[in-house]
Amino acid sequence: MDEVIKTVLFKEVMALEKNELWLKIQEILGAKLEETEELLQDYTVSNVVIMQDLMDHIVSSSGKRLRPILLLLSGSFKPVHSENLIRAAAAVELIHTASLIHDDILDESQERRGKPSINALWGNRLAVLAGDFLFSRAFELVALCRNYELLKVLSRAIGTMCEGEIEQVRFAFNLQLNEQQYMQNIYRKTAALMEACCSAGGRLAGLDDAAVLQLEAYGRNLGLAFQITDDILDITGESLITGKPVGNDLREGIITLPLIYVLEDPIWGPYLKESIEKRDFSPSTLEFLQHPSCINEPLKRSLNKARLCLETAREYLSGFTGTVEGEILDSLAGYVLQRKL
Repeated sequence: MDEVIKTVLFKEVMALEKNELWLKIQEILGAKLEETEELLQDYTVSNVVIMQDLMDHIVSSSGKRLRPILLLLSGSFKPVHSENLIRAAAAVELIHTASLIHDDILDESQERRGKPSINALWGNRLAVLAGDFLFSRAFELVALCRNYELLKVLSRAIGTMCEGEIEQVRFAFNLQLNEQQYMQNIYRKTAALMEACCSAGGRLAGLDDAAVLQLEAYGRNLGLAFQITDDILDITGESLITGKPVGNDLREGIITLPLIYVLEDPIWGPYLKESIEKRDFSPSTLEFLQHPSCINEPLKRSLNKARLCLETAREYLSGFTGTVEGEILDSLAGYVLQRKL
């Protein structure tokens, strides 16, 4: 595999606490993140024993809180420490987690963040209810905010995410999926919620419409780059970063950007097409995907697409130049390709 790609994608994953970016985030958001975490603990409590078991497993498998961080940063451009900001940050994490549970059910995924998925341990019926429980808790927090704009932003994001899941099912194993359709799908599935996080934070901070639109565009493009990188990692073997088995997307019929580019290749495309048509995704069959002449160019093109999205995201931060929050948002864009978050 190309050394440039190795440099970007195969770095050892360092603990987030050890890097400079996390220190900056802690300096600016430390207290707010602690309050958000406390609220998440409070809102994943149930009097029903089996539901609490589900919640305990979810909490033990938690991620790095990227979405709450985006919301809190976007809500910190003005010196306002609002309880609603903390509630909204906790709500978006609950929404994100609920969506992952439902996503695992639809994809029949057995792992999430390196641990057995909820559906693998408790079955689909209880997993659906666990996701629904988290959605209900999220909107209990949103209701406490008494903010119509926040409700509208998050409701629309959830609707868009559902549409993305439906489209993913519709396009499963579809050899005709093109780059434009792929980008629309990953906007719905991933970028829409990041866009909503930035929008919600900006609105709660009382920023004007122009500033909110800039933050939304930043979040949208960051989310697109994040998902493209995730799809690259699914092929290159970084399951420790994605929290999912290598090659999981292809086995589920999800045609990602690198695979779209492979299918375009006159030499290697027919091999992949045959594998997809036969639903044969055994390691021996897909060994050709590790061949440099097959995969290097698709990975480079995918990386370039992700970089373009990140450049666009950074351009939308021009109105926040000179602020610590803007600098951190810019740094977050720089870390997406290395997936430190």
